[in-house]
Amino acid sequence: MKPAFLKHPLFIIITLFIAGYFFIQQYAQQHISDEPVTLTKADPKIIMYSTQSCMYCYIAKEFFNKHQLPFTEYDVDTSKEHLQTFYRLGGRGTPLLIVNNEIIHGYDEEMIRKAL
Repeated sequence: MKPAFLKHPLFIIITLFIAGYFFIQQYAQQHISDEPVTLTKADPKIIMYSTQSCMYCYIAKEFFNKHQLPFTEYDVDTSKEHLQTFYRLGGRGTPLLIVNNEIIHGYDEEMIRKAL
């Protein structure tokens, strides 16, 4: 007989959340290249409009951190001002990246590398 807590919805939700977190970490590590980044500007300007629940936002952050690229992140779920800017920039989904004044919709490592 299974213990009662295994059937509790909160236990199931927490278990799925933890499994999802580890899945995203593994997925990010597999989809970020180890190839060094070549900068076209000495101090690249990177802005990211994101949400906390966005898997590709997490991957973009991991890419920037892995390559030691400083970036500014705006969470469009928590700021109406940033949400409005996001829409003015043509945002349809997250992440919306601005790399050296070039707008990139979604996570696309190749486009990010070209913009750097």
